[in-house]
Order: sequence, then C-alpha cells, then structure tokens
Amino acid sequence: MGHRLLTRGLVLAVALLFVQPVAAHSGSIHASTPHWAFLLLILGGGVVMGGSAFLGQRVWSDHPTRTLSGVLIGLGVALLGTIAIIQIQIEPVGTTPSLHAWYPPLAVVITGLLTTGSLLLGVWQWPTRPEYSALGFALGIWVGYPALMPNSGYRNPLGYLLVVVVPLLAGYILWRDVWPLIRSDVIDGISGRVGGLVAAMFGVFFLFSAGLFTVNPEQGVNGPTSAFVTTASFANPLVVWPAVEFYLPSLPLAGAMSVGTALLIGTLVGLIGLNASMMTSVWQRSLELPSSGGVLGGLATTGATACCCCGPAVYAVASVFFGVSASPLYWAFIDPASPLGALFFAAAVILLVWSAKRFAAQLADTDACSVQPTHGDE
Repeated sequence: MGHRLLTRGLVLAVALLFVQPVAAHSGSIHASTPHWAFLLLILGGGVVMGGSAFLGQRVWSDHPTRTLSGVLIGLGVALLGTIAIIQIQIEPVGTTPSLHAWYPPLAVVITGLLTTGSLLLGVWQWPTRPEYSALGFALGIWVGYPALMPNSGYRNPLGYLLVVVVPLLAGYILWRDVWPLIRSDVIDGISGRVGGLVAAMFGVFFLFSAGLFTVNPEQGVNGPTSAFVTTASFANPLVVWPAVEFYLPSLPLAGAMSVGTALLIGTLVGLIGLNASMMTSVWQRSLELPSSGGVLGGLATTGATACCCCGPAVYAVASVFFGVSASPLYWAFIDPASPLGALFFAAAVILLVWSAKRFAAQLADTDACSVQPTHGDE
C-alpha cells in the first residue's frame, strides 16, 4: 500500500510539471491571471512540503511514504508556480546598467579569493585530497574566465577544458566519498525513486527557468511561422558550443540546447538527485538531517540562474514585487562580463558536493552499512 501511495505521488508530481506548459500558454493566464496568483502557488507548494514534513514527525511516523509523497507534490507545485511566473514575466526595460565597468575587476577579485582560498584550505584541511582544492580552483577560474581571457575567451581551449573538468572533478570526489555507500545498498528503492524524480523535476525546471524552453515563443514579424529544427552556435557556457534549436507550434514549444549547457544542467541535476536520495535515506533511518540538507532547495534553484541565457529565474520572481524596477537585476545576470551567474553556479556545485559528502559521512556512522567512505580529513 505504501509503495502504491508513493508511486501515485510521484506520478502526480511529474504530471504537475508537464501539464504546466499547456496551461501557461492558455489565454486566461496571459490575459487575466495576475503574477501574484502564481506566487501564491509557490507559497502553497512550500506549505504543502512543510506540512507534510510536520505530519511525518507527528502523525505519519509509521507511514513514511505519505510524507515523501506530500513533500514531492509540494515541490512539484512550487516549481510549477515558478515556471509559470517565468513564462509570463514582465519584459525588462533599459540596457546593461552603468555597473558594467565594474564587472571585470569584480570577477578578477572573486577569482582571486576562490582560487587562493581553495589552495590554502586544501593544504590546511585536506592535504591528502588535492581534488578538493582542484575543484575550488577550477570553479574560481570559471567565474573570472570572461574577464581574464582576450575577447572573453569564446573559442579558447581553456574554456572547453574547464566545462569538462568541473563535472569530472565533482564526479571523482563523489566516487571516492559517496560511491562506497551506494555500492553497499544504503540507497534503497524508495530513496532511488525519490532522487530520480527530484532530478527529473529540477531538470524540467532548469529548462524553462533558464529560458532554454518556452511555451510562449516570440510572435509577430520576427517570430517563427512553421515548425523547424536547425543547428546553431551558442556562446554559453564560457565558450561557443554547437546547439540544436527547434520550434513546434502544435504544442506550442520552442527551445534550444547546446552541448555545453546540457553538460552543465546534467551536472546540477545529478548532484541534486544524489542529494535527494541520500537525504531520504538519512530521513528513513530517523537520523538528524545535517544543516546543509535544509537548504538543498535553495542551492538547487541557484542552478537556474547559473544556466541562464535568456533571463534568470530570480528576475521573474523579483518582477512580481517590483515590476520593471527589477530590470537592473536582469541585466546584471545577462551581461556576459558579469560574474554573478558564474558565482551562483560555483556556489551550487561546491555546496551540493559538500552536502552529499556530509550525508555520506552521517550514513557511514550508522550500522546501515559496513563500507566507510574516504573522508578528506583522515
């Protein structure tokens, strides 16, 4: 019975995300539904998640699948509301703000702090685990790459190397610290399904929130008139990548995806799904969740901003409160010279890897498994 309830909850949560694009394109939303209505949907999803967690501790302690289903449905509702706001966001006004001149030096300063801090912290805290310092150093270079390279380094081999090395370093760390636990079956079927669903939900969320997919394509003189699939080149992330662009008016759905963006989103989605699976395993064992677990959703949403190429999700939400006055926030992320989006991405990767490592350490300290991960401070 519990497994059937969880399965139904998973199906409903996924359906909420995939039904949204059709609803968001309907005339009622564009014509009469105010933006704050979708903000209430986001808040409602948060209430459902919090309420499910509360009931799981007080009422449903013997029915964990009910709690998991409620949390997942609440997450789906919250992501649905966010996507809807993004699809009908207020168009920003103006151009790149006057702060543009400060972006390159700010990027260089942030890069210096991240790279130096990573090296010093590695020597002091993890002298036997150089991959930790390497990941921080690579992410630091990522933040300052456009400012440090001639012509923003759009075709420099170093840019391609960075985009490949960062996921490899994160994967290597997880392979050493987390894979022994996964191999020992600490992630059971329920935890695996929860992680897979959360990853899928955030994957859909990233595609729409980053502006890669839209159900509200450009109309008018410059808009497409018939279905098409074509190749293109996008200078994001960091360098120029081959991409596919498409438009399907019958759905309606338009979108684009480059090789680099797919790798970037795949990295974030994989980290989020892994954290969700491990968090579920910790919760099933009635262990106290690390403080990092409580902010997993916040860390994950930064990925949408980090992946942005058309308009960050944070601007869509801010515009609900401030209208076009929030336009400078939009341009602060869109400007290729701005380090803000890259900094969000670096923070998301570091914190999600750290969170997974903490979950692994906590699970390894229990009697649930006999295989211990390799801790960096040993």
